[in-house]
Amino acid sequence: MPEISVIMSVFNGEDFLAESIQSVLAQSFKNFEFIIIDDGSNDNSSEVIRSFEALDPRIRFITQKNQGLARSLNIGIKNSKGKYIARIDADDICYESRLKKQFTFMEKNPSIDLIGSSVDVIDENGSVTASKMQASSFDEIFKKRYFTSPILHITFFGKRSFFECNNGYRENFIFAQDYDLVLRGIDSGSVMLNINEKLVQYRDFQRKINALKFIQQFRITQLAIKLSKERSRFGIEVSDVDQILNKIMAVKKLDIFIVNIFLKSYFLNSSMKNSLLKKGVSMMAFILSRDIRKLITRDIMAYKIK
Repeated sequence: MPEISVIMSVFNGEDFLAESIQSVLAQSFKNFEFIIIDDGSNDNSSEVIRSFEALDPRIRFITQKNQGLARSLNIGIKNSKGKYIARIDADDICYESRLKKQFTFMEKNPSIDLIGSSVDVIDENGSVTASKMQASSFDEIFKKRYFTSPILHITFFGKRSFFECNNGYRENFIFAQDYDLVLRGIDSGSVMLNINEKLVQYRDFQRKINALKFIQQFRITQLAIKLSKERSRFGIEVSDVDQILNKIMAVKKLDIFIVNIFLKSYFLNSSMKNSLLKKGVSMMAFILSRDIRKLITRDIMAYKIK
């Protein structure tokens, strides 16, 4: 029986898929199964997966019509056999020692339900452009849970019971499923933290960013926070989630236009001219976009929390 089930869902991810799969297969820890779900891709993702499946029996390939990320991951979990569940996306890279370090940590700390790690940020060419350091203590995670993502999804490494007891991913959330799961876990008494080390490379580049998706993801994140506060206050969720989601998905063209400019300025280099331009764009977006105003305010509040 595998100790770990690594789960990846793929939708039209052929560009970086082979590199991502190889980073999992090359792990120094060997006793794992690798469940890959092709969620209705219409590119060559299936062919890439099958080429690896033919060479490594640890790969278990599931193909289906497009059902969305949350549903795909729940299917992967349901079909998994490992004591622990680990996540990775189809364009991100695991460092060679990732699974070994996370497995060893969990075995030594049985009271912990879910861990993550910090990450290096890479561009579409694989060059490291930044690092993202995550809160390492549960106290800090708890304090900042409504302002920053407590555990980065691509670094998830948790007990099977964490996913099962919290009913897996909420399938009507097309974005922020991981954030919602983490908040539900915290609210139900799960303990989680981050290893103070970078174990994954997260791929971030301009072509990947879509203004509409960015807005919808941020709004669903806000909904996840709202539901968590309801659970804390009333013991249950009182909002009509489906009704709110319908409103969230309806985004005005002006909002998309403003956020698109804001996102493009994010990828400008750090020259003095561009720094001034970024500040100007951020100010304009703060004034004209309710979503950006909430986002910037949230980031400021997160920075102030000690």
